[in-house]
Parts: sequence; structure tokens; C-alpha cells
Amino acid sequence: MELSAALAAGLRDRLFSGASAVSSAPGAPVERAVAGTLAHDDPTPVTAVTRFDLASLTKVFTATVVHSLAEVGALDLDRPTERGFTIGQLLAHTSGLPAVSDVWRRTDLRPAQRLQRALDAPLESAPGAEFRYSCVGYVTAGHLAEEATGQGLDSLLEEFVTHPLGLSGPLFGPVAEPVPATETGTPRGVVHDEFAASLQRPAGNAGLFGTAEEVHALGRGLLDRTLLSEGSWRRMSSGEGLRVGDPSWMPTPDHLGHTGFTGTSLLLDPVRGTCRVLLTNRVHPDRSRVDLTGFRKSVAQCPSPPTRSGHGRRDP
Repeated sequence: MELSAALAAGLRDRLFSGASAVSSAPGAPVERAVAGTLAHDDPTPVTAVTRFDLASLTKVFTATVVHSLAEVGALDLDRPTERGFTIGQLLAHTSGLPAVSDVWRRTDLRPAQRLQRALDAPLESAPGAEFRYSCVGYVTAGHLAEEATGQGLDSLLEEFVTHPLGLSGPLFGPVAEPVPATETGTPRGVVHDEFAASLQRPAGNAGLFGTAEEVHALGRGLLDRTLLSEGSWRRMSSGEGLRVGDPSWMPTPDHLGHTGFTGTSLLLDPVRGTCRVLLTNRVHPDRSRVDLTGFRKSVAQCPSPPTRSGHGRRDP
């Protein structure tokens, strides 16, 4: 099934109101597809420049920034922090911090107080002892990057990712431009992730709005080593920023990538050099309505554009 046909099938099954996808392979034309509208009750069509709420794909951008700062000596990924974990462990979800924080429910706290409560969250296991996917860990990683540089995470994103790639986004929300609807009760352009939204500032776990082209540019920059050194890429592709061989939706153990709760995904194949991006608003109008796992897998298994002989690459 081609990419455009896959999106059309998802639209027919009402898995989302709109979607955008980009797929590329070395030496082959880039394949692009869009489908649907900004909401089930909004006929405005999704286009190649539509920005979706990227949710946890934000973590891949954050990890790229953190690795870039380590390359210039602004951060040491292996030195234990005052709390005992390393920044590398934050990126790998092995810091011991809890998975989530309920500070967003604390309407009596100011945003800065919510952030501090999250940063002070008690460890649930010893650093390095176990894997626990942690949004708190990525908020902490983003905060440590800001603390080390005196710059906001949005500024660091521009310096180390979007400017080198010649992009104008992704942008941290809230955003004013027309964007796809997410869940009923979340205004358009407001970050869907409650934790990130409650901080009212750029956060390392979620909050970016971006186009499929912008996410694709990040993926290609990582695969083609235009953003990170070989050493940083080796760490990122070993779990410090990218998930490795997730059997629930990745075609092979060699694949790398990440998903986002709103219905987004980035899939990289470092063996063949392919990059595939899927952005949807599957949480519209209700987060519990759709499980996108099967659809992600079908999109991941769409044939890649034909690749000329000799253009694949295998990591050492």
C-alpha cells in the first residue's frame, strides 16, 4: 500500500480527521501525502504546511539539543547530577524519576512552582537500575540544558536544530496559526499534554507544533550526520533519545524512532537510510477513542521509494 492510500484508509476508518506524512530513502524521490481536514467539523484541508501537535516527538528534538550541547562542552552526559542520575540516564529513561507528574492538577501553584515540584519529584528507583519511560525526565533534561546555557529551550532548539536545517519550526505552543483539533476541551493551538501545558513555557517532554516536513528534516539530519557527530548519534540511536526496535509498530529490530500521544511518529532505518514521518490528530475528539498502533505499523510497512544501488548505509 502506498503512503497516500494508507492515509486515505485511516481517514475512512475515522482514526483521525487529518494526517500528513513524508517518506524518503537515499537516492530516491521524497514521497509526501496529506489527507483530511483540521477537524471532523472543520472542512479546512490539511496541507504540507499544516503544523500538528507533535506530543512526545518533542523528546527527539530535546535529545538532539542535549547531545549538541554535550558536543560543545556545555553538558556532561555521564557526570552524576546532584540527584545522583546522569543526563544520559534522563535521555535513556533510566534516571529513576517517575513516569509522569500530576502537578498540572495543582491550580493553586504558579507555573514556576509546578516546574520546581516536578524537578524535585522523588526517585522511584536507583539511577540506572531500571527503564521507566519518563516525561518528568525529559522536562528535567530540558531544564538542565537551559540552566547550563542561560538560554530557553526554544532558543536552543533554534540554534542547534532548526537554524542548521534551514527551518522556521517546529514551534513551542501555544501557536496562533490554524492547526488540527486535538481533544474536546483543549483549544486549538494549545498544547495537548497537560503536564507540558501547565508549565506555560517550553518543556522537554512535549509541546512542539510542527509539520511533517520539519520532523522529516530532523530525521534526515540525524541519519545523514549533519546534526550530530558519529559518537553522539551512536548514543542517541542506542536509546538516549530514540526508541530502538519497538516490536509494537517498528518493522524490524534495526529500526529507530519515537511516537507521540496525539498520533505522531518518526521512524528511521539506519541500515537502509530511510526516514518516515506520520502526523495525525488521533486524539480528536477523544483520546480513548482510537488506538493507532496498528495503523502506525501499516504505515511503517508501506514500501519505501525505490533506492538506487549503493545508497544504503549501515552503522558501524
